[in-house]
Amino acid sequence: MKKEVKDHEEREHWELVLRSTIPKSARPIQAIWSLKRKRFPDGTLNKHKARLCAHGGMQTWGENYWETYSPVVNMLTVRLILAIAHIHKLDSKSIDFVLAFPQAELDVDIWMALPKGFAPEEDEEHPLKYVLKLKKNLYGLKQALFNWFDKLKAGLVDR
Repeated sequence: MKKEVKDHEEREHWELVLRSTIPKSARPIQAIWSLKRKRFPDGTLNKHKARLCAHGGMQTWGENYWETYSPVVNMLTVRLILAIAHIHKLDSKSIDFVLAFPQAELDVDIWMALPKGFAPEEDEEHPLKYVLKLKKNLYGLKQALFNWFDKLKAGLVDR
């Protein structure tokens, strides 16, 4: 969990602000943890993985998100493109994005409560005084996939 929070902080995915400075109408959404056990192919435990997510169910349409649609691809299409590339001896590459959704910027202001068990170093005794102002998407936000697809599309078109 500490590694996940450290990765987000290093990439400046949020800004720590006093709860008293956010607009009165703003309602911070909750931070939730998605915990998984990663296993080797033989079924033995490899590692425990924690992912910090935003509770997207607390979002309100028209207030802190507008669009959620993102296209999906049919696996048959992917297989067909790979087959064509193989027939014509073209190079194909696979990319794994680390923290994919948080690479896209948010277009609205969203505040999130601090994850349980974490407090700012400057005021560890009063963690409820602070919230996180999200600068980038987090997993769980309703518009995360839409924003990520826009960023990916822009990057591919620029190339």
